[in-house]
Amino acid sequence: TQSTWGHWESTLNKIMNHFGDIKIDVFAFNERRRTELMRLLLVAAGVKFEDKRLTEEQWEQMKPSVVGHQLPFAREVFLGKTVDMTQSMAICRAYATFFNMYSSNQWEVYLIERAVEQMRDIMRVICKIYDNKQLTNAEEIFANKHGVDLLQTLMKFVKDDGKEECFFTLTKRVTMAELMFTNLCDTMRTIVPKTYANLPQMEVMYNRILKTVPKVAEWIRTRPNTPI
Repeated sequence: TQSTWGHWESTLNKIMNHFGDIKIDVFAFNERRRTELMRLLLVAAGVKFEDKRLTEEQWEQMKPSVVGHQLPFAREVFLGKTVDMTQSMAICRAYATFFNMYSSNQWEVYLIERAVEQMRDIMRVICKIYDNKQLTNAEEIFANKHGVDLLQTLMKFVKDDGKEECFFTLTKRVTMAELMFTNLCDTMRTIVPKTYANLPQMEVMYNRILKTVPKVAEWIRTRPNTPI
C-alpha cells in the first residue's frame, strides 16, 4: 500500500543518512560475483558490516522471508527498524552516491557507468565459463565469446595522466568503477590468467587502486578465498 511504501521510504532515507548508527548485514553465497562491489564500497568507506555468507540450505530456510526472494541483499537495522535492500547494482549505486564514489557531474556519471556496464559484460562471459565448468578451455572460450575484445575496449576507457593516476575519470579519486575493476582483475587471474597477463596495464591500474585505498587492499588480502 501507499502508506507502507511511505513508511519504508522514510526509514530508508533515515538509514542512508546515519550510516554510523546502523547495523548492516550483507547476505550472499560464499562467492564474490555481484556481491563484492557492495562489500568493497562499504570497506572503502570505512563502514562496518557483517559479511554473511550462506550455504544453500541456510538460504532455502531464509528465502521465504526476504523481499524478492533473491541474493544478494543488504539488511540494515536503524532505531529498531529493519530494511532489506535488494538488487545489487541499485544498492551499489546508492552506496556509491552516499560515500562520494559516484558523481553529480553528468559526464562523469556516464564515464563511470560506461566502465561498469563494460565490466558487467565481461563478467557475464567469465561467470558462464565457470558455471558451465569449462575451465580447461577457458582462455579459448573467453576469446571466442569476444571477451578479449570487450577487455581491450574497457582499457581504452582508462584515463592515464602518465604519472600516478590511472582511473576511469580524471577526478583522481576511486569511484565504484575502480572498485569493480579490482574484482574483475581478481576473477580473471583465476579463470583466464593468460589473458590477464597479456594486458599488463590492468595490473598497473589494479595496484594503483589498492595503493589509493589501503582498506580495500587489506580486505582483499584477508577475505575468504573463492574462485569467482
